[in-house]
Amino acid sequence: MRLLERTPSRIAVLRANGLGDFLEATPALRALAKGFPSAEITLLTLPWLHGFLTGRYPYLHRVEAVPCYRGIHSPGRGDPPPAESAESFFARMRARHFDLAVQMHGGGADSNPFVAALGARHTLGLRATGSPPLEHNLRYVYYQNEVLRYLELVGLLGVPWDGLQTDLPVLESDRARLAAVWRPAGAPYAVVHPGAGDARRRWPAERFARVAEHLRRRGLEVVLTGRADEQQVIEAVKAGCAERVVDLSGQLDLGAMAALVAGAALVVSNDTGPAHMAYALDTPAVIIFWCGNVITAGPLRRQRHRPVLSWTLACPACGTTGRCECGASWVAEATVEDVLAEADDLLGS
Repeated sequence: MRLLERTPSRIAVLRANGLGDFLEATPALRALAKGFPSAEITLLTLPWLHGFLTGRYPYLHRVEAVPCYRGIHSPGRGDPPPAESAESFFARMRARHFDLAVQMHGGGADSNPFVAALGARHTLGLRATGSPPLEHNLRYVYYQNEVLRYLELVGLLGVPWDGLQTDLPVLESDRARLAAVWRPAGAPYAVVHPGAGDARRRWPAERFARVAEHLRRRGLEVVLTGRADEQQVIEAVKAGCAERVVDLSGQLDLGAMAALVAGAALVVSNDTGPAHMAYALDTPAVIIFWCGNVITAGPLRRQRHRPVLSWTLACPACGTTGRCECGASWVAEATVEDVLAEADDLLGS
């Protein structure tokens, strides 16, 4: 059943989360583009993703960086000052006269007012209990796979799905930036990514070291990746690994990272951005997951993407079942043996 009385010609979509979160929305964005082929689609995203996403996807005609706004974007320490005030941003967006604005940014407590302020003729989005409504709403249930969540949302518009596969185009400029930093020696290589923004999702560094050693013994080159501020965990992996590894932490932008993952024989990672890149690029991957997160963010296929689960249900340090300040890993229950078994199977043991 269609919710709109006429076909929209200008559509805005709010998805201002991290890269992995954005990738989970790509099947829904493709469905929008397929359902409304003449519409101009504008993505509203975080400033640090703006440059990476601009011009990368043929079905995203414009990419706009969101301003500072509660629950949407709060710059961290060291981030550049906002390029535009919220007032200026919303005035500029209202002047675009969107026919439809779609909220793909959580349960709507802050994101629904944000989308309403765009001034679109029609609005559609997720709504958790107690959140302000939009014109058309889909109930937000936390434990739902994100890919399916956003496909269900745009399905309310009557558009056909265009598959479940997330996608990430790799550009020649991405490959060139990778080549300027590192070129493989000739052997197949594995990407090992031991970091994660949330400490609860970080598998112990010494276990990544054991995985790296095993992959080296199999004849693979091992490339460690991570943000510049994750150097401590990278050094811990290197210290625990007797085999030579390549350390590219802090040296790759998102495009070069995408090119690296695209060429890898295997990715071993926590549940974070490079894992979602592997899904989108169909690179074989073993991902260490907390059991709850595999419901929302886990891969939908298992032939090439293997989650290894930890069933820890409370903080190992303080016992709380919610967020805490302990910084303890909730995924330490996942074993090295299980990770290696999945890696060997993917590599063809």
